[in-house]
Amino acid sequence: MPRPPRIELANAVYHVTSRGNARQQIFFTDGDRQRFLRQLRDNLVTYDVVLYAYVLMPNHFHLLVRTRRPNLSRFMQRLGTSYALYYRYRRNAPGHVLQARYRAKLVEEDEYLIPLTRYIHLNPARTAAARRLGRRRRLELLAGFRWSSYPGYVRAKDAEAWVCYDVLRSFAQETVAARRHYRAYVEACLLDDDGPLLEAMRASRYAVGSSQYVARIEDTLRSRRAGGPGDRDLDLPRPVVDLASISRAVAAEFGIAAEQLTQHGRRAGPAKAVALDLACRLTDFNQREIGEYYGGITSMAVCMARRRLQEDPRYTNPAMRRRIAAIEAALSLPTQSEK
Repeated sequence: MPRPPRIELANAVYHVTSRGNARQQIFFTDGDRQRFLRQLRDNLVTYDVVLYAYVLMPNHFHLLVRTRRPNLSRFMQRLGTSYALYYRYRRNAPGHVLQARYRAKLVEEDEYLIPLTRYIHLNPARTAAARRLGRRRRLELLAGFRWSSYPGYVRAKDAEAWVCYDVLRSFAQETVAARRHYRAYVEACLLDDDGPLLEAMRASRYAVGSSQYVARIEDTLRSRRAGGPGDRDLDLPRPVVDLASISRAVAAEFGIAAEQLTQHGRRAGPAKAVALDLACRLTDFNQREIGEYYGGITSMAVCMARRRLQEDPRYTNPAMRRRIAAIEAALSLPTQSEK
């Protein structure tokens, strides 16, 4: 049976799942889970992906994401590969770690984004063992489960900076009330499945949504199939940004020569970190290739420069954000404020 193609879109929401090969366990220790979450966080930044919800179960994980650019496959490939390399080294276990391809369904967000966050967050309370427990014990299990985005939804102290909590705005304007109402919304479905959502999830291999939405997605897939090897992940045209264009735009904004960015050393200062970050987010080159272009630096040096851009107060201030927005505008891309 040929694998189903996917449509990759900018500004699209996907429910993504991936299991261990032959349903084997993929997370054994807290260290494994922490490593996966660090890799998830880093790849969210690299590929400009928004994360609404996640859960890590022993042999699989769920993600609910929005791709600002049509790059879901590249995001998931990098995430899966990086964790598989860690797993094989840590466990001394050759062979496949994850089962085949990940599964991804486009989501009609107006009706199904919020129910899907609840579905994902309730996973720990829906295992075979959990279903044998009473309501009180299942509530305790859900409240104490650390490896999902649910704690950050219901407790401000557990919020994670790399998770988007915009869903809470649908429950109340005031954050404390919104968290309380969201908790009640999740707990209302603790013992009973969300029938309409499960029906929508079973209706199509490609999308979660109304019958009209699903039909539109499936019609698009049929029209794009060619009956051959080209029936792989489908996408729509996206703007092509090359490294030279990024260098010119960054150099113009910072008032330096573009050649300074591609020379080894730190003479270009913060401008180089900005160029490296834009190159990682806006091109198809990997960090090793980008490092070679910008002065022959290592992929680890690229990663560290980007981290400084995200965490160092010298780089995270409003003035720097405005400069980056100006560069993106010069490259004819949507600015961060427009995304």
